[in-house]
Amino acid sequence: MSSEATVRLGLADELPLLEKRQSLKSRLRARWYKTDRLGRAIFSLVILTLCAAVVSRVLIEVFSPFDGWPAVTIPSEDDEDNDTARSDEERRQAVKAAMKHAWGGYRKYAFGKDELQPVSNKSNDKWGGWGVSLIDALDTLHIMEMHEEFKEGVTHVANIDFSKARANYTTPFFEMVIRSLGGLLSAYEMSLDPRLLKKAQQVGDVLMPAFNTSTGIPYPRVDINSGKAVPADRVCIAEAGTVQLEYWKLSELTGNSVYHDTAQRVVDVLDKARKPHKGLYPIWVDIDSGKLVSGQITFGGRGDSWYEYMIKQYIYSRHSKDQYRRMYEESVDGMKAMMIGQSIYDSELYYVGDLDSTATKFSPRFEHLTCFVPGMLALGSKALGRPDDLELAKKLSYTCFQMYNRTDTGLSPEYVQFRVDEDTGISPLQEEIDFTTVKLKAPTDKEKKDGYYLGSNRGYILRPETLESLMVMYRVTGDKIYKEWGWQIFRAIEKWTKTPSAYSAYRDVTSTKGSKELTDSMESFFLAETLKYLYLLFSPVDYYSLDEYVFNTEAHPFKILSRSHS
Repeated sequence: MSSEATVRLGLADELPLLEKRQSLKSRLRARWYKTDRLGRAIFSLVILTLCAAVVSRVLIEVFSPFDGWPAVTIPSEDDEDNDTARSDEERRQAVKAAMKHAWGGYRKYAFGKDELQPVSNKSNDKWGGWGVSLIDALDTLHIMEMHEEFKEGVTHVANIDFSKARANYTTPFFEMVIRSLGGLLSAYEMSLDPRLLKKAQQVGDVLMPAFNTSTGIPYPRVDINSGKAVPADRVCIAEAGTVQLEYWKLSELTGNSVYHDTAQRVVDVLDKARKPHKGLYPIWVDIDSGKLVSGQITFGGRGDSWYEYMIKQYIYSRHSKDQYRRMYEESVDGMKAMMIGQSIYDSELYYVGDLDSTATKFSPRFEHLTCFVPGMLALGSKALGRPDDLELAKKLSYTCFQMYNRTDTGLSPEYVQFRVDEDTGISPLQEEIDFTTVKLKAPTDKEKKDGYYLGSNRGYILRPETLESLMVMYRVTGDKIYKEWGWQIFRAIEKWTKTPSAYSAYRDVTSTKGSKELTDSMESFFLAETLKYLYLLFSPVDYYSLDEYVFNTEAHPFKILSRSHS
């Protein structure tokens, strides 16, 4: 615009042109002075509020940072990580992260092999080369919604020839029924992928020669490559009597009753066998006669799952098979009458000991394996209306948790020893009980504080039994203490057993030497059971509900028998 035009403009028209030539600072100052007092006050208040918010946010980030909205944690002196404030969903995700870590290591270093060795990152085929860790973990992957990993695993399984095993290897019948057959059946029910049922039937078939005995009591091992069982004189009762759920499920899904009928024959023979006390079974069974011949009576190793399957088969049958109810009640009543002990130093510690084969001598040893009993009792209490059993389950759950809580690492040993009295105890052997009364050294202060002492085997091999019971106890009682106990155990597993590739068994739970105690072993049940039970502990109770599923002894969930089959 020319200068002449500017001269002709009035003063009111000239002011906007002059303002355009002013600096931003001058223009803001002009606008400020044109604003009335109320407007200035409101503007100042807004600015001050924004400044205060920014400063507060900076201080929070420095002294109590957010890991992600909306989870805000306020550390305290007693619990700096504020773990008790974590939601169940956060804990589920932490367990899932552990599964992803372990599976990632297995996938990278041992995919298709039986086990990953999580310290050396080597692999082994200790179970004959079927890829047992992979099969055992399939339903855990599905439950944790790791669907891509599940699909990859199924594709691999579909190409396994289960009619073959590693050369010169004889397959343990019981272990492959609960891990491989059970894992394939469960994964099939979840996914309805027909390839899995086909492979499950193949596994069931190649193991069936074990039943080719005069009594139907199975041989403990099968030579898969020759198609014949390996002859033996005896078998432990857990191995003979913990295959029935799996073969029953196989019959249901295939429509072939031979599987169930063959396995059921074992139960019928053992039910009729003479026992030293009603409902209590010595662990060794003579295969040719079907008699209970020797060995301790125990709810621990070699006896445990025989009792577990009594109540689980009753539940699986929709309460239609009264034989299992009767056998279960007889066994639990016998256990309560003859096998329950109490620490002489800590009256809150109850345990299940062992008896000799005549049911006359008692051993005050409590195995980690026996810590499935609280969960079993809770299931039985719920199914059969036995409230006293639930009270015992609560007491035993407490002891099982304290076996973790009272060690320096927070991990549990294989077993603990109690005293009969101040001066005497029972001499344990590595696998069985001597039942010889021995004079013990004076108790240490630690023993008096703990309520028990440790034996020679102080290792933790990533066992699941206590966590299984905690999951069941929470679902039956609704008491959140079982979640807190489970979370504490999980934290100890994370702290002491985690390796760069997975998780390893720990040699001595009293040692805080960390990696020096790792044994380079990760059993498949860590993926199948330990992590699964932890995940379900923090899941909604209707997720794989105990009203709809029965878990086999390897934590593979089976849908309860359909009404048309019960």
